[in-house]
Amino acid sequence: MRVAIYAKGLEIEIEPPPGGLLSAKFHTINPLGTIPCLMLEGEVPLPESAAILEYLEDKFPDPPLRPAHAEGRAHVRLLQRIGELQITTPLVELARLDGRATSDPTFATWLTRLIRGLSSLQIYLKEEGFAAGPQLTLADCQLAPALFLLPKVAGQIGKPNLLSAYPSLMRYFDSVTKHTAVQKVLDEMTPAWSGQAKAA
Repeated sequence: MRVAIYAKGLEIEIEPPPGGLLSAKFHTINPLGTIPCLMLEGEVPLPESAAILEYLEDKFPDPPLRPAHAEGRAHVRLLQRIGELQITTPLVELARLDGRATSDPTFATWLTRLIRGLSSLQIYLKEEGFAAGPQLTLADCQLAPALFLLPKVAGQIGKPNLLSAYPSLMRYFDSVTKHTAVQKVLDEMTPAWSGQAKAA
């Protein structure tokens, strides 16, 4: 979400969940209890990153983060779904295992799903700098933060060289991080991840 906000130059205030992610106060605002959650006009909550990205693109279409033609838009949605369901979700679940990964019965399932997701992503990535072609799209908003987390979580579960097994993903990540909006988000993610790693 933040990549889209910065790429579009939007003035949207970003705040932590009031009372904390697990608080009753936040769950009153957002019954799903998930982040991100965008507050619309009239204090209407809009959770789920995919829904938020689509809303921002519809509400603020310039600069566009979706291709003009239907085939290109379908490709972007496919990349978003791979990033969300096959990469981000397994990474979050593996990170939650908190040092007991290999002894947890779900470890193999999440790791297999992650590897399948990375393999699929490698097939569908374009070779023109960004995920879906020469311009930043909603797919990059999903994929860049996920691939930023990948080596960090992989190191926690004893697979520090996982990303290096996918050279095209390494090339893509190196390319997409040159975009100012992406780099700003990754710079913001670094202290939060460092603090989490120290606490573990």
